[in-house]
This record gives sequence, structure tokens and C-alpha cells, in this order.
Amino acid sequence: MNLENYEAIVVGSGATGGLAALSLAEQGIKVLVIEAGQHLDRKEASNNEPQATLQRISKIISKKHRAQIQHPGYWKNNPNLYADEFKYPYSNPKNKPFLWTQGKQVGGRSLTWGGITLRLGSEDFKPSSKDGFGSDWPISYDELSPFYDYVENLMGIYGQKDNLEQVPDGNYIGNLTLTDSELLFRSKLKKKLNYPFIQSRGFEKNCSVKEDIWPRSSSIGSTLRKALQTGNVQILANHLVESFETDSHKERATKIQIVNTKNGLRKELSCSLLFLCASTINSLRILLNSEKKIRKNGFLDPSDKLGKYLMDHVSICKFFSMPFEGVSNFQSKLLSGAGSFFIPFGSKLPTGTKIDFIRGYGIWGAIDRLGIPRFLQKNTEESLGFLISHGEVLPNKDNKVTLSSQTDSWGIPIPHIDFQWSDNEIKMSKHMKITMRQIVSETGGKIINFQDVLNIPFLKYLQNNSIALTGDIPHPGYYIHEVGGAPMGTSEENSVTDKWNRLWRCKNVFVVDGACWPTSSWQSPTLTMMSLTRRACYAVKRLL
Repeated sequence: MNLENYEAIVVGSGATGGLAALSLAEQGIKVLVIEAGQHLDRKEASNNEPQATLQRISKIISKKHRAQIQHPGYWKNNPNLYADEFKYPYSNPKNKPFLWTQGKQVGGRSLTWGGITLRLGSEDFKPSSKDGFGSDWPISYDELSPFYDYVENLMGIYGQKDNLEQVPDGNYIGNLTLTDSELLFRSKLKKKLNYPFIQSRGFEKNCSVKEDIWPRSSSIGSTLRKALQTGNVQILANHLVESFETDSHKERATKIQIVNTKNGLRKELSCSLLFLCASTINSLRILLNSEKKIRKNGFLDPSDKLGKYLMDHVSICKFFSMPFEGVSNFQSKLLSGAGSFFIPFGSKLPTGTKIDFIRGYGIWGAIDRLGIPRFLQKNTEESLGFLISHGEVLPNKDNKVTLSSQTDSWGIPIPHIDFQWSDNEIKMSKHMKITMRQIVSETGGKIINFQDVLNIPFLKYLQNNSIALTGDIPHPGYYIHEVGGAPMGTSEENSVTDKWNRLWRCKNVFVVDGACWPTSSWQSPTLTMMSLTRRACYAVKRLL
């Protein structure tokens, strides 16, 4: 591979990395995409049973997957799409668990992405203007809206127009059908509580589905594939980016250090334009390892905010059952980004229960989409569903990523993640629980434990060891929506990056994944990350 013929380096090949490569390549820019993981073919990436179950058991016993098994997606995806936790370690205080899910392969975590694509609303970009806490985004919804349009049109998103301020409408190719039980649930929810209900927006399937072609939800099946077709993009797999160096006088990155994960050999590459798309914590690791306080030729962060104000979504999960009540033909459907529903409160929360916190949440759910055969249910006259609330987490300087004194196999300091829920998140979670119980009760259902309704002998063991099945607040990181640490802002005193995602004191380095977020909002973040990426890429020639 010729590693001299490029003008821009993109670190990471997932949702934002694939779109960055495409957006730059379309402008005639030669792009090198650096990915820590390996190439997988479609068959290797899909969920092949019973081999996948045997692999999961092996990885759990060997403790290669200790944290990542907690996420429900782990149990439907190919376990090889989740990183070896010995090879890619991190640390956290013993009393502050953090569950970090990593995808080390070409395509990154887009291969395990649930595929939900909700826009942020206008209020989400200016929350401080409403409640006085933290910072607003340095951009508005109207500024990002054209880039939302582009990404939705490019990817082919299912959804429908709902005319709700908290989840603005987008551009959709159609909508998937709800299950019979979901239709009944929607009718009762409207009649009894008049709560908002929308069919979820997103993709109809992801990489867990066994097919010959890559799904559009993956970068390999969409943006990265199109980028490679331009002839302006090459991918260097099996290489970690350790850090970058800067020319302090010109305030630009000049070279990056990379490590071959196969043989440990290091190499320097020249760098004239750098896009960090490695996922929030990995991008922060690179930035922290490139900062002036670590390296003589590092960049300066005048804000002292780098690595701080890490956020996730706080969530609560409840499973429930509901009787058929005249539903004639039971038929389970595929659970997906678009094959599900939302009760999208946002900041317009139900007021029947005391609201002693700020910001808002939404509830994702589905009925008759769990993929459980009827013969495994104890009561075959009931439908099974779930509700998962996920809420906005406030930016807190004490929630942070730093560099540990420990190093990985290649001698690079590992991330140390120090994060815990604040009183605001705990109070919000209590409100979530009350709201979900009310919803289930008013729609004729009942909250259940899986072990009480399914004929699976070892289910009790799984429930006792699964955060998702306990009904308590999962640890931070569980929802895989981590953002923050290099927030956008209006000046170098209050932010790490400017409104175009550039480092203030290193103007050819762009941070476009979740690390640049100043607030978390409550919606699934990937669509917004991709829209920010497109916006930054098309500002490059004007800014530089």
C-alpha cells in the first residue's frame, strides 16, 4: 500500500469515519482511513448460530468479554464484533463501574448499531437558554438541518411525518408496519393517557441478519463503500493511532504516530488534515496523548476541558406482557431501528408525577419483536414487549476520561474513565420508572420478570447476572451513547473545538464523533454525529 498518496487522514471507519471519507473524497481530496481492527467479510460479521452462542460462552469464560455482555445487542450480534477486553483495556475506579463497548473492525460499531435515527429538536441545541445549566451548542437546529436532510437521503431511512417539535420530521423512504399488539398499545396509549407515540425512525435491519450484502446501517454497506468507489480512498487496517504532533507556530498537526497491532511496529505519517472519528473515548485518548502536557510537540487546550464533561444516556428497562384481546393473527416481526416505537416526551414530560430534575427523556419500545419462539412462553395467550427509557445526562466536569499509568500491549496509556450518575439522573430515573409502570398499567399490560414467563431453565442465572433484567439503573456506558470530552463552543476559553469541530489551537484537526458534544440531549446520537461530520467536511476548503 502506498502511504504517501493522501491529503487527509480519517481515524476510524464507523458511522462518522465512513461519512468523513466519502465527504472529503467527493471534493477530490485523497483520503487515508486508519482502522484499529481487521477486515471482515459479510459472513464473518453476521450472527451464525449455534457457533455464535458457543463463541459467547467461550469469551465469557475467558473474561475477554466481561463488560460488553451486559448490553442486549451482544446476544443477537456476532460476538466477534466486540473487542477483546484484554487486548483493548481501560480502567475505572472500583466504586464507579463503566461499561465500555468497543468495535475493532473495519466498519467499527456501525456493524452493531441498533439503527435508530432521531433528530435533535431546536430546544436541544439551546438547553442552557431555557434552564440556565451548562452551555448551549454553538450552532442551531436550522444550521444542521440541511445536513440531517443529506444523511437521511443518502442512507435511506424509514419513518413517517409526526409533526412533533421534540423529534423534528426528516426525509423517509416509507415506514414499516407495526405489529398487531403495537397497534393495540398505541390506541390505548392515546385513549387513556394521550401520550405522544411515533413509529421509530431508522433502518429495517442490521448486521445481525444473515444476508450476503452489508446493510445500509453499516458504513461498509453505505458511506465507506461509496467512498471507496470514488477512487480517492484507501484503508489501512490493523493500525492504532497513538498521537499526533503539532507545529506550535503554525498551529497545525504535522505528523501522527501509528502502531501495527499485528507486530507492534511503529511508524510516523505526515499529516496535513486530520479527522478524528474513532468513537468518543478513543478520540479522547488520542487527544489526551497528543496534548502539550504529555508531549513537547503537542497542542494547547486553553479551556482545560479536554477529557472532562463525559456524558452517556441514563436508562431504565422494563419488560411487560399484554393479552391479545382480539388480535386475530399473532405474528412476530423483526426488531430494528425502524421496527419499534417511541414515546418521545423530551422536555414535555408527563406532569402527574413531581418533576424535581431538569432536561428530559424518551421511551423506546416494541411488542412481539423479541424473537422468542411461542413454544418457550409459559402463557401463549400473551404478547411480550419492552420499554427502555433513556434520558439526558448533564455535563459534569467530574465525569471524565484521563490517561492511566497503565499501558496496553503496545505501550500506549489506556483510558481511565471516572463517571457516576448525579442526583439529577437518579431523580430522572425514578420518574422514568413511575411513567413506564403507568403506561403498562393503562394499556392493559403487566410488568414481568422473564423467568416467570419463559420456559428456559437457566434464565434465572442470566437474570441474576444481567443489568438489563434487574430493572435498576444500569452503570454508565451501558447504553453505548457516550458523548462529550472535547465540547464545541464559542471561544477557546469555554470549549475544546469551535463551531466547525476544529481544535482551537490546532486548526487542521477536526473532532466530529461524539466527543465534540457539549450536551447529551436524550435522542439516539448517531444521526446527529453523521450530520455534524458532513457539515465539518464541507467547510474544510473554506476554513483551511
